[in-house]
Amino acid sequence: MRVLILSHDYPPQMFGGIGTFANNLANALSKKGVGVVVLAGCPPRPLKTGVIAARTTVNKNLEVIRVPRMDFPPSRIWYQLMNLNKIRHLVADFDIIHSQDQSAFPIIGLCKKNRPEIPWVVTMHSNPVPELYYSIRSVASLESSVRDVFTNLVGFPLSDLAIRTESKFADALVPVSEELRREIRDQYRVAERKLFTIHNGVNVAELESEARMNPLRGTYDDKVSILYAGRLYWSKGILHLLKSLFYLNVNLKFTNYQLRIFGEGPLRHKISSLVSRYHLEKNVKLEGFVAHPELIAAMAGSDIVCIPSLYEACPMVMIEAMILGKPVVAFNRPFSQELLSGIPNAPVARTIQDYAFQIHSLCTSENLRRKLGRRLREMTVKRFDVETMAERYIEVYHNLLP
Repeated sequence: MRVLILSHDYPPQMFGGIGTFANNLANALSKKGVGVVVLAGCPPRPLKTGVIAARTTVNKNLEVIRVPRMDFPPSRIWYQLMNLNKIRHLVADFDIIHSQDQSAFPIIGLCKKNRPEIPWVVTMHSNPVPELYYSIRSVASLESSVRDVFTNLVGFPLSDLAIRTESKFADALVPVSEELRREIRDQYRVAERKLFTIHNGVNVAELESEARMNPLRGTYDDKVSILYAGRLYWSKGILHLLKSLFYLNVNLKFTNYQLRIFGEGPLRHKISSLVSRYHLEKNVKLEGFVAHPELIAAMAGSDIVCIPSLYEACPMVMIEAMILGKPVVAFNRPFSQELLSGIPNAPVARTIQDYAFQIHSLCTSENLRRKLGRRLREMTVKRFDVETMAERYIEVYHNLLP
């Protein structure tokens, strides 16, 4: 079996969960004997990764082809439009076409009309409807950035059309969470027979190997080390996290911690401004973008990982943190309820003040951190191992082949 994976985002040049998942899945499929070619979007200026080969043979079953795309919304569309002919020609050489998120629109319609017999699988990592809702909320809060608004508010009609087109032409849609499955089914009226829920998967052995590098513990051994990793967008909750830290400092009188923020995005200037306004300079450090191995090493050296997102489907960073045995703090959202199901007294918060209390409880009790981290690791390692996810995708592939 030969599978072509289309992904506008792919390591090591991009900072994002979709790319990390695509990489994990491609490697796991290739180890199980599936022939995989990844057509990976590469922005004009990769972030701190040096020279990236245009074509790389990873192993006998896996090849990565880098193609250009614009690093500006809608990046998924630029990826396809800039490589339209290449994608159309490649499709004929494969048994299965597997697209990540909206990297199948508009190309899926053209290819299915020319080669309807070739099955398409689309992994769905998000839903534009709740993203639109939170974009409107960000505008109302007067805290949004131009890119926030452009990506989710102005870009909604295109994202909505992409989901509708993929729902029409794809042979299988794979939402990465049960909640996302329900949203796609109900909002886009997708038949149950087309939907297969498979969570994001993590290469546990590779993750633990990267964690052992551990060069980024820093000089904060006398303080509790807190980590945030993600794009700096409003819906990721980074501003809510800073507000909770302000409450932690002022109302709970606790300052013996260091937050390290890994990521880039349009709110970086706003974040710097809030850090100054809230007098958090001694507690918050913006680290910017780092490659995935460095990020995981930093996570392994941290005590707590914060996931303050207002909307996610199945965040990779949260899964990675739990596999490493790190306690995570999240808001009470469907994604956090799903990932933390089965964990009694899991640290989920309903308000900014509650979020601060959850951080305070973990910061002031090493025993609580260890106990929660151990429970999370025990629950997560087998549940989210990418080897298991790869087997489930292979089942989906086989069910679609004649």
